[in-house]
Amino acid sequence: MRLKGIFNRDGGTFKTTDMDAFSDLAANIFRDAGHEFECAVVGGREIADVIKKTVEAEGFDGMIVGGGDGSISLAAGSMYGTDKLLGVIPAGTMNLFARSLGLPLDIEEALKTLAGGKPARVDVPTMNGRPFIHQFSAGLHATMIRNREKLDYDSRFGKISASTRAWVDTLRTIPEISLGYECAEASGEGRFALVGVANNRIHGNASLFTDRPQGGMLAFYLLKAEEFDSVLGFALSYLAGRIEDSENVTVIETERLTLDFHSTGIDQSLDGDPIEEVRHAVLEQHPRSLPVIVPADSRLD
Repeated sequence: MRLKGIFNRDGGTFKTTDMDAFSDLAANIFRDAGHEFECAVVGGREIADVIKKTVEAEGFDGMIVGGGDGSISLAAGSMYGTDKLLGVIPAGTMNLFARSLGLPLDIEEALKTLAGGKPARVDVPTMNGRPFIHQFSAGLHATMIRNREKLDYDSRFGKISASTRAWVDTLRTIPEISLGYECAEASGEGRFALVGVANNRIHGNASLFTDRPQGGMLAFYLLKAEEFDSVLGFALSYLAGRIEDSENVTVIETERLTLDFHSTGIDQSLDGDPIEEVRHAVLEQHPRSLPVIVPADSRLD
């Protein structure tokens, strides 16, 4: 295959990596496996433009993107709906999408796995037409993300620690979101502390990633704005990676969902980054709409 690599030197692992040496290693590994390969090392502020221009270019079959979940989300959003393959080098702190695809978390092992990997197609949802790979959230989780943005961390464990501290700050004021929702399976209105829509269900993974990237469904999570104890219980379940075990959480699986936020000033996030407030959201699942490279022995196809 003809592959182009884009490595975000500001990604977690890459901050302490000799990027010239890593680029040479990547080129050797892919070329030894029979691929054409060229790569560019860019900064975090440049990566969105570089990804966009690369996707629009002709004459290549896939893009190998190295960076954190933010970089991977950008790439997936740009490549969604195309015939270009996305390969993921997990150089961030959590690397949720790489975990979902079953890729090694060591960056050198990931290169070898991708060079000998196979194509597959995974699901990508959209929110008002905007692609995402993990989740859209409003309320508690989005507020935790905003609070976490104020803290410094350089590793996965640092991010987990920052999340714990951010939850403590978040729980001081529990949001109440007045929401109307409608899908084929259910509809209703109420006041909720958290609204979340994930790309397929999250089944007890401590890092909150789906292990069913071809499930073909949205997972809609609701937590009622009730007593502090129930919200605290959810926060503890979140930190333990077991949000579906919380008795106060409602989970609905659907292919298409409409949300109307009647409250204002509610924190919202998409793929772990804060976004401008959306009052009306249409979320749709697009099964197997993103071509990716997965390990040769993966069950994904």
